[in-house]
Amino acid sequence: MVFDNLLKLPIIYMPGSLGRKLRYLYYKNRLKKCGKNVIIDEGVIIGNPKWISIDDNVWIGRYTTIEVGIISFSPKKDIVKRKINPDIRVNEGELTIGMGCHIGAYNIIQAHGGIKIGKNVTTSAFVKIHSLSNIPTNPEDPKQITYANCMVGEGKKVAYIIGPIEIEDGVWIGLDCVILSGIKVGKYSFVKSKSLILSDIEENSVVGGNPANFIRKRFENYG
Repeated sequence: MVFDNLLKLPIIYMPGSLGRKLRYLYYKNRLKKCGKNVIIDEGVIIGNPKWISIDDNVWIGRYTTIEVGIISFSPKKDIVKRKINPDIRVNEGELTIGMGCHIGAYNIIQAHGGIKIGKNVTTSAFVKIHSLSNIPTNPEDPKQITYANCMVGEGKKVAYIIGPIEIEDGVWIGLDCVILSGIKVGKYSFVKSKSLILSDIEENSVVGGNPANFIRKRFENYG
């Protein structure tokens, strides 16, 4: 483990084509699946790669952070609200990225609740996708005092929300958008910059705002 971490550090931050080649070789046998022509730029942090499946022709932009795997919640300390979406089929803790995707620079992909990204998806820079996050109160007892980080002391409750996310084929997520748990973004949709996605998006939609709302159809001749 120590040797692997020492080996990984210079590989993560090595610039240029040599760095890309070394990162591909390093992660090829550590990912659950790694397709051909996968580009991982410098500064990309990947936790628990065995939970990640990446198809062919995928580019992950520089300084993106990816966290995956199943979280072990404590029944004594943690309050967990599970946001179920029956239209999403993805295993909790796993991240799958389809072929032809470009994950932009400085993205955060937090897949503890499970995230599925379809084919030919684009996420612009600074996109945040959180399948696990905190909520400000206990949904079953709003009077109870809760906290939003696991470092609080004993006897204090931390409130979480967790749920799967699916981004279907051909979606484009604009700059600095946030997608939260339990959301399905329909195929060929476009999300305008700085939008907050709190509910499902129908396919072939242009949406935007905080929270994001439907604006118009994206392609006139679609369907």
